[in-house]
Amino acid sequence: MIKKLLCVPIVLLSSMSYGAPKTGYVMDLKLANQLAINVMQTCTESAKPAAVVVLDQGGNVLASQRHETVGIHNLIAAQRKAFTAYSSKVSTLQFMRNAQNNVDSQNLTSIPELLLLGGGVPVVYKTQLLGAVGVAGAGGSIQDDQCAQHGVEITLKQI
Repeated sequence: MIKKLLCVPIVLLSSMSYGAPKTGYVMDLKLANQLAINVMQTCTESAKPAAVVVLDQGGNVLASQRHETVGIHNLIAAQRKAFTAYSSKVSTLQFMRNAQNNVDSQNLTSIPELLLLGGGVPVVYKTQLLGAVGVAGAGGSIQDDQCAQHGVEITLKQI
């Protein structure tokens, strides 16, 4: 009987939660498609058609779009930019500039999966990395980066 009574507080205490439950956000298909649409719209409104690829938390492609006037190789470039942004957790434009200014980092261009050109942006919501987006074909690194950054900003406001 005493053993059973001693078990009650243990069971009750073990079920208590310590701290507020964490809310997890995910890059689901709906969000990835909306992000791709927002990026494409940003690019076309600037008269800079492009290709866009969106990766989830695991680095997997969830969405991709390519304007019909943009070469298909840009989908590969966009995916590599997204992967680079996801892996490094910084924009590829910033990553590229950091590598150019650091002799030790210049060899990063020899890693086949990385693409150190502007246009890759990590997607971070409330300090949580949701995935990344890559843009290619909008006319250069700066234009690709601007399309990606603006598309991410618009999308995060819609969450």
